[in-house]
Amino acid sequence: MKLGVAAVTGALVLAWPIVVSAGPAGDVLKAMGQCAAVADEHERLACYDRLAPQAAQVLAQMPPTPHEGPPTAEEQKSWFGFDFGGLFGNSPSRQTTPDKFGSENLPKPPPAPGEAPPAAPIESVTAKVTDFAYTPYGKFVIFLDSGQVWRQIEGDADRADFSKGVAVTISRGGLGSYSLTIGDSEKLYKVRRVK
Repeated sequence: MKLGVAAVTGALVLAWPIVVSAGPAGDVLKAMGQCAAVADEHERLACYDRLAPQAAQVLAQMPPTPHEGPPTAEEQKSWFGFDFGGLFGNSPSRQTTPDKFGSENLPKPPPAPGEAPPAAPIESVTAKVTDFAYTPYGKFVIFLDSGQVWRQIEGDADRADFSKGVAVTISRGGLGSYSLTIGDSEKLYKVRRVK
């Protein structure tokens, strides 16, 4: 799928709630700023066209934004909504049971009165596929017997084949990401929880 220059530019600008000054994302934004300064419209468009593949790659590596609007105070404490505690083995404490695994993108429920202290965080869950579907772009959506629904991220280009009843394991990855394996396969698919 070829992304339009306006779509890539708009998505890059809207996707960053904070100013990015280093790394590939910052480099692409800086280069886009240089393209914007080109006076000749044909040369300016050619400049954007040359950057489109790099911009698409940066966007594919970005996490989905959970909502529109300015970042919350909690999101401002982290980079793109990720808790950096997970980088060093300190997983989010709110994910202590299988039903909460991957729920950081879901709205938070109000705290229950008299709730017990959280247990140690888990690093993976295994469940059976009760149903599955594919988006028009070939990305899978799986429904698990635990009631969870997971979707393959747009940046993952691999196609997966499922059957009902097959066991999948979803594990915590770096920078708040999640990886899925099917059965005994070692092939990883990048996913995010949608329910």
